[in-house]
Amino acid sequence: MTTAFSRISREYDDLWLLTEGYRDWMLKKILEHLKIHTDSKFADLGGGSGLFTHLLKEGVPLESDAICVDPSEAMLLNAGQYRGLQTYCESAEVFAQRQMPLNRILIKESIHHIRNRQGFWKEISSGLTPNGRILVVTRPSLPGFPLFKRAMTAFSESQPELEVLLDEISTSGLSAVTNTEEYHVEIPKERWYTMLRARFMSSLTSFTPDEIEQGILEVDGQLDGDQIRFTDRVFFVVIQHKTK
Repeated sequence: MTTAFSRISREYDDLWLLTEGYRDWMLKKILEHLKIHTDSKFADLGGGSGLFTHLLKEGVPLESDAICVDPSEAMLLNAGQYRGLQTYCESAEVFAQRQMPLNRILIKESIHHIRNRQGFWKEISSGLTPNGRILVVTRPSLPGFPLFKRAMTAFSESQPELEVLLDEISTSGLSAVTNTEEYHVEIPKERWYTMLRARFMSSLTSFTPDEIEQGILEVDGQLDGDQIRFTDRVFFVVIQHKTK
């Protein structure tokens, strides 16, 4: 998977800019649910290029360095352009074993890359300070994206169901509250097809160029006009230690 992200590391952030207002909306919602303060000890697990780590640090602003963790060296090279970021080129599972004392942790659109989540929750909670919180940003297993059938299946198979995720969190001694947010997207078809060709989601990486083109024809045949309209439904799962 790190190889797949290496191919798109330079343009990854622009690929995910669904509309001009999307990034600001996502930042606002993360700040609202994660409640970062100036003195927070903050880590972004699966932070990729470090863009959101940087924007969150500057938006508060944090007094200490923010931590950006990602297994892709190519993605973290981009993070090097931002001051005040510490980077760790490793998986979220490996980082969790450090049991670093933190009180704000973000896992944005990467929970599906963590395979042993039961072990991960136990490790990461050991370093979570009192009144600390973790925010998981994720999507339903059937997203609102206009994907071709095989791509939708690939996404669904890789994405943990919300109920499964919440059960794993609970059995690890943590409590979770889910907030569902929606963003209405309208973009030109060609913009969306460019995103598909670039395999902007990890679940698309296994498809060949020909399969992507066939998939685009499938999507195009189901839509009228030059614009694509859909609702991006996002879960913001706030996790804390269970109160006694």
